[in-house]
Amino acid sequence: MRPFSASSFALAVVMGLAFANAHAVGAGAQGLTIEGEQIADEKLFSAARKEGRLLMFSAYPAGALKIVVDAFQKDTGIKVEVVRLTSERLFPRVTAEHAVGKLTADYIDLTDLTLTKELADKGILNRPHKVPAFDSIPAAIKESEGRWYAVYRPVSSIGVNSAIVKEPDFPKVWSDLLDPKWKGRIGIQSIDVGGSAFTLNLFLRAVYDPDFWTKLAAQKPRIYPGVAPAITDMVRGETSLVALGSPPLINQIETGAPVRIIFPADGIPSFPVSGGIPVSARNPNAAAVLLNWLTSKRGGTVIGSTGAYPSNPAAPAPNPAGIAFPPADKVWNIGVDQWEKLRLSYSEEWRKVFGQN
Repeated sequence: MRPFSASSFALAVVMGLAFANAHAVGAGAQGLTIEGEQIADEKLFSAARKEGRLLMFSAYPAGALKIVVDAFQKDTGIKVEVVRLTSERLFPRVTAEHAVGKLTADYIDLTDLTLTKELADKGILNRPHKVPAFDSIPAAIKESEGRWYAVYRPVSSIGVNSAIVKEPDFPKVWSDLLDPKWKGRIGIQSIDVGGSAFTLNLFLRAVYDPDFWTKLAAQKPRIYPGVAPAITDMVRGETSLVALGSPPLINQIETGAPVRIIFPADGIPSFPVSGGIPVSARNPNAAAVLLNWLTSKRGGTVIGSTGAYPSNPAAPAPNPAGIAFPPADKVWNIGVDQWEKLRLSYSEEWRKVFGQN
């Protein structure tokens, strides 16, 4: 290895300072601008840098969330502390802390859009903020005044253990799960797990085939209380297929597990991870920069690298681990009103069909 001399060290320091100063001048004169895209103006970015930090409550998968947070910190110099919990644990914590005046989060997101709306209705997510990309973000994935946005949109998919399933047998459409050869070999999550499970089941029942649940139940699928055990059993060969969100499948592929991911050609539902700024935010300017960044083309590109569709339509489609995702216009997005209307009745019906009462 070539030695790193004192002169080369000095040159590196000078070059590093030059880069840092160039970045600082750009930030000082224009706020936060990346590749020609202004994410925050000078006034907001200066106030955010003075706060210097923010506390994020998030339900996004931990591995993917780290990628996003690391990129944001590098781009902005704003430190992010993360509390990562599932939506069913995070929601009651937020409401309880708010009730006693001890909610310290500066930004909150959940995988259940109805719970996000409830936080807005309760006056918790009640700091409207229209991001720079507001007008280009589809109405179905934002609140009309900017109280929340669907910042990440992972999609549901079919995962295949490629060590035991030959490629000619890979399912290509959702109805392929109903082939008798997969009886007892499919893993699915309970509809009560969270937004990912509910949106997939709602899509299959309300959009794809009104009798799909009954047909799938006849296949005697293994029903799991979460993603981790479903993935583990599939990788071990206890099941051949799983139907669930794509991020954990991508994570398995990146670690070398014998997993292939299938995006059915007849539709892929998304489960929006939606977030906003609470009224009690102690670092509201830093939180506003975060929300601007998450909904920007730059932030959307980072989000896409984790296997989720971003809210900004100018950002490219996801392509993690070299996996080509379908174009964003092929993704089915659930509206909050439909989710809210059907949540209880569909959950109750699903439990009866699959014998989970």
